[in-house]
Amino acid sequence: MSDGEIRIPGCTVGVAGAYDVVVCGGGMAGIGAGFAAARSGAKTALVEPYEVLGGLGSSGGVGNFCAGRNGLDAQGRVFDDVIDGLRAYGAYGKENGWHERVNERWETPNNAFDHNVLPLVLQEMAVSCGVDVMYATSAVGVVMDDARVDAVLVHNRSLTQALGAKVVVDATGEGVVARHAGAHELPDDPQFPNVIQPSFMVFLRKTEKEHAQPVPGPRHYTGDATPEYSIWREPDGRIGLKLKLFDVDTYDTGTGEGFIRALVAMRSRIPEAVRHFQENHDPTYAFDYAAPMLGLREGRRVEGDYVLTIDDARAGTRFDDGVAYGTFTVDANRTREKLPPYQIPYRSLVAKGVENCLVPGRGFSSDRLTLSSA
Repeated sequence: MSDGEIRIPGCTVGVAGAYDVVVCGGGMAGIGAGFAAARSGAKTALVEPYEVLGGLGSSGGVGNFCAGRNGLDAQGRVFDDVIDGLRAYGAYGKENGWHERVNERWETPNNAFDHNVLPLVLQEMAVSCGVDVMYATSAVGVVMDDARVDAVLVHNRSLTQALGAKVVVDATGEGVVARHAGAHELPDDPQFPNVIQPSFMVFLRKTEKEHAQPVPGPRHYTGDATPEYSIWREPDGRIGLKLKLFDVDTYDTGTGEGFIRALVAMRSRIPEAVRHFQENHDPTYAFDYAAPMLGLREGRRVEGDYVLTIDDARAGTRFDDGVAYGTFTVDANRTREKLPPYQIPYRSLVAKGVENCLVPGRGFSSDRLTLSSA
């Protein structure tokens, strides 16, 4: 085989089911869409490449909801049930030792929860509302009928199959389904070039004695350079280190190559970060585990019927078709800026040129600075 392109002969695949709604991606955007659709009576499939639901809130180890200045209640029925489920397990709430605080400088709330428990809650919710969850399954293509997605092609241990779909929700964060369907990705943002860089969660456990972390191989940090991380403390003594590589390199995590480079770079720096924490904070903590998922902030933004801009957000814009509020700060690499509450319009979730495809979450239609907030 030479470099370039190869042709793959046409093949016939079996139809694994026909659905009113097929949601691709089981992170928080996907479970919100899938559970709400099923509860409204739609026959719904939820396609998830990992073996747990929750995305960055579970596999990514990001156990923190940054919303609800006055608490997280009344954010919508699905989310209310998530919070109630976490509370029932003792995995959320001040009464269970989980912090609920506000960063006064940026006026951003931080509501901690146990990311290991979230998948239990979400699976129970999926069963109760009748969603067909397809774990360990990836969306790999589409079958089109003019400008409509007729079926989503998925791949798992049963090889490639088709899921018939009246409506498709692309919650992959990368616009995988929408781009297969012919939607365009938004170009690099000239006002803020370079993809929002990822982070990575590493967890430490308390021990009874000092445990100096070995750092085999060449060091990444020498001289005055030190690992950059923030410290996330949990009520059971576990500590999370949120690693960043802002000063090291720039990774385009919307490409396969860039994603792999970022993940390798993050994992290779775990020993030095742990050793740095031991030497500068508490020597009795030892490395426990690292999140299996890279903390992606941006993959590919899909062009929608409307591109939500930072000017919209700064103006606190309201839309006739507003479906949600953004309340968080601009948080892109080292750029931080307060914003007023602004609305996210339905048009920004509709993949332009594809009649029945919605793109919520990390891939929705916005410029880069707005994405970093929304």
